[in-house]
Amino acid sequence: MLLVLILLACSGQSPSDCPTCPTCPEAAPAAAGGTQLAAWEAEILAPALDELRAGVTTWGDQPFGVCEGKRECDNYVGAEPGLLPVGSFFIRSEVKVPSVGEGWQATFAVDCVTHDKRGNESPQSHEKTYSIKYTGKERAYRLQPLWKIQSPHPGGSRVCDFTLTPIRPDGEAGEPWKGHYETPPPPAKG
Repeated sequence: MLLVLILLACSGQSPSDCPTCPTCPEAAPAAAGGTQLAAWEAEILAPALDELRAGVTTWGDQPFGVCEGKRECDNYVGAEPGLLPVGSFFIRSEVKVPSVGEGWQATFAVDCVTHDKRGNESPQSHEKTYSIKYTGKERAYRLQPLWKIQSPHPGGSRVCDFTLTPIRPDGEAGEPWKGHYETPPPPAKG
């Protein structure tokens, strides 16, 4: 499949026109039968190549962010909800994975700092890489829960930044999606 995509990317180009195809040989490649990719072949393969180049993308109206709820997303509050009210929340994402190629991944990372009532700071970091796959033309791959959130946080007020980074099968990381939330300190004991 990779050979076909390379052929598509470089077919009909002279070697000097091939800098966008780093794996192109000196001359335009030939297909298995010794001929270059025909226009009708290139036309058929173009959507698959576009899909591969787009890679993993967010999908739907709740693509990446914080949801209110314990197991189900009762209320999607987004990637930058600010200070969360009292309740249970989690981070989730819905992504569209290309229908071709295997080895697609996404790495979730979160960095939090908790401030206790004495003014001490406690950092916490978490990172996990998920293998993801194509789930159909009209379905997303759901990553849920990526991180559970309790507001208020029992240790004190909390500030957290989080990302989800798509990774191609060749290991190249894409642009991460970013988010931020905060939780208040627990109520003072009276």
